[in-house]
Amino acid sequence: MEHAVWNPQAECMDREALEQLQLERLQMTLNLAARNVDFYAKRFRDLALLPEDIRQLSDLTKIPFTTRDDLVRAYPYGLFAVPLRSVVQLRFAAASAEPIVVGYTRQDIRMWTELMCRAMTSAGVGRTDVIQVAFHYSQFPGAFTFNQGAEALGAMFTPAATVSASLQIRMMVDFRSTILASTPSFALNMIPALNVAGRKNDLHLRIGLFGPEGLTPKVRDLLEQGLGLKAYALYGVAEMIEPALAAECSQQRGLHLAEDHFLVEIVDPDTGSPKVLGEEGEVVVTSLSTQGYPLIRLRTGDVSRLQPGPCPCGRTLARLSPVLRRCDDALTVRGVRFYPQSLERIVREVTPDIEDVRVVVHTMHGLGDQVELLVAVPQGGSLPGTVLETMRSRVRRALGLGLRLRQVPAQRLPLAGLTYKTTILEKESPSTGLPF
Repeated sequence: MEHAVWNPQAECMDREALEQLQLERLQMTLNLAARNVDFYAKRFRDLALLPEDIRQLSDLTKIPFTTRDDLVRAYPYGLFAVPLRSVVQLRFAAASAEPIVVGYTRQDIRMWTELMCRAMTSAGVGRTDVIQVAFHYSQFPGAFTFNQGAEALGAMFTPAATVSASLQIRMMVDFRSTILASTPSFALNMIPALNVAGRKNDLHLRIGLFGPEGLTPKVRDLLEQGLGLKAYALYGVAEMIEPALAAECSQQRGLHLAEDHFLVEIVDPDTGSPKVLGEEGEVVVTSLSTQGYPLIRLRTGDVSRLQPGPCPCGRTLARLSPVLRRCDDALTVRGVRFYPQSLERIVREVTPDIEDVRVVVHTMHGLGDQVELLVAVPQGGSLPGTVLETMRSRVRRALGLGLRLRQVPAQRLPLAGLTYKTTILEKESPSTGLPF
């Protein structure tokens, strides 16, 4: 069944007209950044380049990439393009030990809301739906966009951020929720509770909107069978917008990009050179209409590819394949993205009496589900329980994510790198350690 289109003028635009719009908006963004953001102004000066020198979309490659480290160094307001009095909302872009803050103007909020309405409509969400938003708002600030989108769409929504799986199920049944918005891993964890309660037949769910974790084919099948819904994937970049930079339509042949607001490139992760259309590479995104926090050629670390050709749904916007993997060492666990080096830095700040560190991710059905932090001390040494608890508390405060922390002999650490992954088939504790 074909779903409605929220904004046909933008989503079904002629490709030639779309590219012209992208170029006009790109030039406006470059001028805004060069005029108001010292970081980009210096780049233009160093390159002896003017925004007017970008005369076609392909000229954008003349400008260096923006990296996550650039964003960290600019904390808190170094990349803002407007005065703080024009900023109406601040969000931490990702949970990590190195904070990144994104600022939105009123116009930015309207744009994010518009894109959320597009994403919901493309999945078949309408005014008569009841949307249960089951994200943890502090771990995934993009959840607020669901609220704003649901209000603009005219649908009813219920925020259920910190509610347990059993209470989530009760709310679904009692409120007759038809849409579930959550991370795939949290939704998977609700299935056993649903089966124990014997209430699957009492659900009214028909659509699931899932992000920011990837939605693999196996996980999609498990969610659809376990919850009796149709699962749709959303994609966002925490440093720009989550979760509606791209979204699946009824055809589910890729995620339609909001190309009128963002310019997406696919580049070789090692060389940075452009990839041929249809080849996989790192996703690089440039803001086209963002006022508060415009970013130029941001390297996302996500590996995907652009899918050429028209979509049967009628949208002309290019489609992004589901993210295949990361080209850096970032991990996503229960919807929280972090870097293993951040955890190592935190524990070494607590005490220098550590020989080595490993971050072990125990996955369930291909999703980061449980994390262990293994610390090794010199032979014969031992860390007091109070020190271990301080480490665990600091990591939790920094990430908003619980994990197990154990000290082990150095010879028992996994050998491969700072990160080690295992797979568990059932929801179980991977080892004995401090509680989550």
